[in-house]
Amino acid sequence: MKKIFIIAVVLIYSSLALAKGGHLIIAMNGKSEPANLDSQLDPYDSAKVLNNFVADRLVFINPNGAKYEPHLAKNWEISSNNLMWTFSLRDDVKFHDGTKFNAEAVKYNIERILNPDSGSGEAAAEFGNLESIEVIGEYQLKITHKKPFANFLQTLATQLVIWSPKALKENSVSEFSNKLIGTGPFTLEEWVPNNYAKFKKWPEYNWGPSIQKNKGPVNLEMITVKFIDEEMVRGTIVSTGEANLIWDTPAQFVSQYEGDPIYEVISGFQAGTGMQYVMNVTKAPLDNILVRKAIRYATNQKALNELVYEGRYLPMNGPLNSVHTCFNSEIENRYEYDLDKAKMLIEEAGYKDKDGDGVYESYGVAGMKDGTPLQVLWTALSRQAKGEALQAQLRMAGIDLKLEIVPGPIQLERAQKKTFDLMYERQRVPVPDVLHLVYHSGNTGPGGWAWTGFEDENLDKILVEMKNTVVPSKACDLAKQAQNIIQENAIQLPTMGQAMIYVHNNSVKDFQLGAQGGWFYVYNTYID
Repeated sequence: MKKIFIIAVVLIYSSLALAKGGHLIIAMNGKSEPANLDSQLDPYDSAKVLNNFVADRLVFINPNGAKYEPHLAKNWEISSNNLMWTFSLRDDVKFHDGTKFNAEAVKYNIERILNPDSGSGEAAAEFGNLESIEVIGEYQLKITHKKPFANFLQTLATQLVIWSPKALKENSVSEFSNKLIGTGPFTLEEWVPNNYAKFKKWPEYNWGPSIQKNKGPVNLEMITVKFIDEEMVRGTIVSTGEANLIWDTPAQFVSQYEGDPIYEVISGFQAGTGMQYVMNVTKAPLDNILVRKAIRYATNQKALNELVYEGRYLPMNGPLNSVHTCFNSEIENRYEYDLDKAKMLIEEAGYKDKDGDGVYESYGVAGMKDGTPLQVLWTALSRQAKGEALQAQLRMAGIDLKLEIVPGPIQLERAQKKTFDLMYERQRVPVPDVLHLVYHSGNTGPGGWAWTGFEDENLDKILVEMKNTVVPSKACDLAKQAQNIIQENAIQLPTMGQAMIYVHNNSVKDFQLGAQGGWFYVYNTYID
């Protein structure tokens, strides 16, 4: 009897020792906190990543090779003319509220995104020219485009998060943002804006993507995401034990963790536009291409990277960064740092520094009163240190750069009303369609991302052809042509490609980055 008791104790102890679970506490950049946790409506990637906790998508991008794989869609077929997609869906999935996931639910979510009243501008723009969405069986869906749309699987994997139609109908936009009824591995327990969001393990989850090692519920019992504005606090919070993991670690704090076996530092890069600032060409002073080019020549990208980010970020000098498959290396050296050339262009544009204060003033410049200082407003969500470094560089060229940090909703309002000069706009999209999203003149309406106001018939034509081609090599060739036009017209100021740096202590196991460095997955994560 005593022997049996000892064996039982050993077995119980062993099972407890092998149990995987825990509470993952993530410190996130508070300035990246979404205004709305529903990523169908909020355009920022942070909302999409948070939605991965509570929702699933039809298609999953496997981090190992960045290949599209089935998730809520079991499989799909595309017609020979590349217009019609037929999806077969899983029949064993349900939402957190107990309602069934089926083809009608997918149709409802897509139609919600496409409805102009929803304000889903970015997501809607990424669906291509849809002609129809047909439910052809409880778990079968047919989606037809008017023109071929090669990037449709990318859209389904990133833009189409699936919510419960019942919950969407029963709740207002603001109410739903505090509930997020999806099919994902966690439920949203609580969201306190400017403070934290808590997610609780959903024990009924049983349809994880291919990377989940053990099917069924995930390991973690809870996730708390803390929204922390202050870089000093966020950069040191893992060392103080107040969080397990830092999402978007400030570069200046990384060295304190490197080489220490207690911590792991993981860096990932994101293909796309990089940390660029688009120029408003609809009003002075940036309606003048000479001033825009002067800003490009006056910006020393390498010095910015070294000064602000310890050289950890990707150098970047064009519309797409070097990890993008359609990166155009031939235009990278178009605006090599040249302070004298910057000043020459400014003077050619009609500016002089008559009072000798180091800042040029306008004389005979259209749209500006004589004697007006050459001021440019820099608008961003964060990155004050980078703004200050850029401010110092442009001041050397006689340009007075004014800095303002605004929240996301204000940024979007400024973009639509064109009440900005130089404004942060980054898109983490690894396919060529990102150029259409940001630079096609048709994407200027509410929710659209073409903020510059630049209109060029040839550029629009190239972008449309690029968007509709289904041959990747041809799409990239067209993307490179588009980059050349964007570069020659100097309608954006690239700075660098951000390294998304994560730091976690050694209690965090099986944390996994996505194919894009700004995405991560916790399907296998646990706290040891």
